[in-house]
Amino acid sequence: MVGGGVGGCQAALDLANAGFKVYLAESSLSIGGTMAQLDKTFPTLDCSICILGPKLVEVAAHPNIEMLSYASLSRIAGQAGNFEVEVTIKPRYVNMSKCVGCATCTTVCPVIVPSRWNLGLKPRKCIRIIFAQAVPLRATIEKDFCIDCQMCVQACEHQAINLLYRPSQRRLTVGAMVLATGARPFDPAIKSEYGYGRIPGVVTNLEFERIVCPTGPTSGSLITPGGQPVKRLAFIQCVGSRDRRFLPYCSGYCCTASIKEAMLALEHEPEAEVTIFFNDIRTSGKGFEELYLRAQAAGVRFIKGLPGSIREGDHGCPVIRFEDQEQGGRGELAVDMAVLAVGLEAPGEPLPFVDLAPDRDGLGFYQERHPILHPLESTLPGVFLAGTCQGPRDIAETVCQGSGVAARVIRLLTDLAGSG
Repeated sequence: MVGGGVGGCQAALDLANAGFKVYLAESSLSIGGTMAQLDKTFPTLDCSICILGPKLVEVAAHPNIEMLSYASLSRIAGQAGNFEVEVTIKPRYVNMSKCVGCATCTTVCPVIVPSRWNLGLKPRKCIRIIFAQAVPLRATIEKDFCIDCQMCVQACEHQAINLLYRPSQRRLTVGAMVLATGARPFDPAIKSEYGYGRIPGVVTNLEFERIVCPTGPTSGSLITPGGQPVKRLAFIQCVGSRDRRFLPYCSGYCCTASIKEAMLALEHEPEAEVTIFFNDIRTSGKGFEELYLRAQAAGVRFIKGLPGSIREGDHGCPVIRFEDQEQGGRGELAVDMAVLAVGLEAPGEPLPFVDLAPDRDGLGFYQERHPILHPLESTLPGVFLAGTCQGPRDIAETVCQGSGVAARVIRLLTDLAGSG
């Protein structure tokens, strides 16, 4: 299993429950993927980590699943029924069997760096637990920033810290592989007319999720990155998506995600003025249209027409220039925060297949064997696909694909065992 997001975890659990040994390789310090960073999920507005957390714990506790976190694949060879996979596990400089996740080491560490988990919106220590519900709940030192002061070593009552650890190697032999590597968010700084990175009040939708999340950089307060309260905010759709310059396709999740986030904004600030600028509203999933209607009833204003640009106004606030395609006329809207619904683009670096590798389509996503009849199989026998590595998906679709992939893997391995 390559990737420990919600799709990879679902596939791993289904396979493990069927009696198969599963290796779950995850590049991050914790399994959970992007879903673990979200505040709530659509269309029900349920707490994201409340749903996901028990599943992560179940993965970690399952006797048939071996988690390989903070790991990367260095070589893949072989064929269906007999893949050889070499895995490099990066050192955490913490003994995984001794560390209890108490975070005492974090309190004494003098080195402060930006938190990638909170997308740079909050500082963290050089040694830390990535987030409060992380699985595994273990500390990690980022050696690039460590000044070797030894304060964490002295503070750890369990003698769990060893600054001399080195990367370790594992060689695995497996019958099948599942790619659940996810997709990447579009970098809105490339779309320079929206001022991302220049105007402080312009943030991405994932940054907004961290801001309003109780475990996020503001402890759930709806404030700008500069610390100002948000009374007026706007959500801008199709940032990078449906744009011939960048991502020519619809990223699918963005409309409903922005509507959900608009509702979250009103939960935090009931008197806020909330506007969504859209190209088309595409709320096609179960319960999605009902959420759209609830948002309209709650007072969220929808303006058809994507803004042409965002300029910096008085006191650094974003000023959105737009044309209303339904009502007519052009205008400017000054807001405290502008939230960019960025698209999803294909996975980055290719996996290290020695011989043949699974094909990718013209957009860079992994190609299905057949989009209708074999949508969960890659073009390489024995390698299966789940989630956004093959195209934009929402959480529910990804979970369904995880279970579907598990069924296909079970069939393949059963057939191979029978023919052997």
